[in-house]
This record gives sequence, structure tokens and C-alpha cells, in this order.
Amino acid sequence: MQKSNSIKIPAFDKENYSIWKRKILLFIKAANPLYPGILDNGPFIPRKEIEATTVNGEVIPAHWVPKDPFEFLEPEKEKIVLDDHLQLILLDSLTLDKAMCESVISCTSAKEMWIRLALLCEGNEEVKGNQRQILISQYEAFMAKPGEDLTSMFERFSKLLPELQIHGKYYDRKELNVKFLLTLPDHLEHKTTAIREGRDLKNITFETLYGILKSYELELFQKRAIQSGTRNKMANMSSALVAHVPRIT
Repeated sequence: MQKSNSIKIPAFDKENYSIWKRKILLFIKAANPLYPGILDNGPFIPRKEIEATTVNGEVIPAHWVPKDPFEFLEPEKEKIVLDDHLQLILLDSLTLDKAMCESVISCTSAKEMWIRLALLCEGNEEVKGNQRQILISQYEAFMAKPGEDLTSMFERFSKLLPELQIHGKYYDRKELNVKFLLTLPDHLEHKTTAIREGRDLKNITFETLYGILKSYELELFQKRAIQSGTRNKMANMSSALVAHVPRIT
């Protein structure tokens, strides 16, 4: 079985199925460029053309039929075993999940295994549609939590976006940037307004936007800390002066 530059086959992870799916697809593609096509279309079946003929006055048009094994050419034999290799990759990935391995062991092709895994982990089209709608609702309702800092918001938003894409929901760059800006806490309101008025949000990446906002937030917190320290120092000095004022009796 071919392996991609000694990279280990990604271990199956049902709890993080979407991540595993992405990793195993990359591994499969790197292992052999023909594998993705087999996963989508099923195993290669050598065929031969039967010429048109007439039987009892009835014309039978030319058509293709599977070859008998003794008719296979060497290049065809090499393509046939690719599906076996692909099944082994999937089964190897499932080694640590006995229940899931047993669920697909009876499948006769890599494509059948792949479809069954998706059904077990993602559900049918109705389930996937419901999951998609839930994610869209989470996106639309996304807001800063009470007391939440910018980094925590960025991490939550960044985690939500790939899940939406996996379920077929995409947003353009400007829409994502505007959405994030509108959900920020009050202490970033002035910077948010300045960015919306002065930046081309179609051409700025989400990560760059976060960097700009984070720099501003750090400067803001630093300024507040300095101001707070100054006020405390002045208050302490005032208290000390009052304490040393002699009482008039």
C-alpha cells in the first residue's frame, strides 16, 4: 500500500469528524492522485465494447460490458487494486475505533465505506440540513459575551467559520469583516467606526482585521492602566497631605 512520504495515516476521530475528513482526504490525495476519483466514483472496472449485431432480425446496438479477468491488461490490473489499497487506508485509520471498523468491514468498495462513514457521523441529508441551519443561526446571533475579550471572540468566530463551510455555507470577506465588527464590545466602538469608514473591508483578511483591533485594544488597556495608576498615586498623595495637616485646637 502506498503511503505519502512516510506520513502516518490520520487516526479516525468521530468527535471531530470534519477535521478527520479533511486530513484523510489530504492524505489520500497525496498518497495517489487517482484515489479521490475512486472514492467518488467507485472502483475501476475494465470494460470492452461489444459491436452492434443482429439477432433474429433484431438489431442490438454497440455497448460496453465488463471484461472477464483473463482479459485484463497489465495497466488495468494495476488500477483495479487501487480500490483495495484505498480500503486498507480507511480501515487502518479506523483501527482504534472497533465499533466503527465493524460498521464498514462488510463494505465491498472504498466508496461504500466512505458513504457509510459519512452517514454514521454526519447523518442523512435532513440531519445535515438541520445542522447547517443551526450553524447559520449561531453565526447570525454571534455577539460578544459579557466581559469577553477580543481574543476569545476571535477564537469563537474562527471556529464557527470552517464548520459553516463544511456544511456548504460561505460568506465573502467583506461580509465576515462587517459581521465581526458589529459584534465587538463597547470599548472598541470608536475603532470599529474608524475601520468601517476608512478601510477597504473587501481586501483586508479577517486575521489582519483582528491584528489591527488587538493592537488598539492593548494600547487602550495600557492607557487605562496608566491613568488608573496616576489617579491612585494622586489619591495617595492627597491622603498623605491630609494626614500631615496639623489640627488647630
